[in-house]
Amino acid sequence: MKHLKLFTLLAIAATALTGCTKEYITEEYITNATQVFTHEYTIVPNDWHRNQGNEPGMDNYIYATFENSDITDEVDLSGSVTADAWLIYNNGDNLSSWHPLPYVYPIEINVTNDDGTTGIAIVPETLRMEWEIGTVTFIIQDLDGYDPEDMSGTITVRVNVIKNL
Repeated sequence: MKHLKLFTLLAIAATALTGCTKEYITEEYITNATQVFTHEYTIVPNDWHRNQGNEPGMDNYIYATFENSDITDEVDLSGSVTADAWLIYNNGDNLSSWHPLPYVYPIEINVTNDDGTTGIAIVPETLRMEWEIGTVTFIIQDLDGYDPEDMSGTITVRVNVIKNL
């Protein structure tokens, strides 16, 4: 019985001593990685151009186009482009925040009714971004299909180009 206990202890010790080896990992492999390129655009009133159709519809909008060299064939194939606009949501308290595009916001316009009286109407406008290789375009369009108001202020838009490696 003593020999069996001794043999068992020696077997356990031999296994414990030979089973542990130090391994050094000297290389790391990245299999799924991304790069993010961020550009900030300050759009001033003179940057906007008007595309005006003959009647209310999809071809009445204003737009501003900028170059973005980070939008490449690789991004078009397997990446992504997103945008956020920095907008003031409370003029009285000067409160503002980032809003992901597309962003729909109300705009107040003066209207003349059929009977000749005037009033105010609230029309939703949308700010969105379209992109293609090398460029981004920001578009403002009334959701009622009429011409959007001219831009009198500055808009800051942050564009993130996500490139998969």
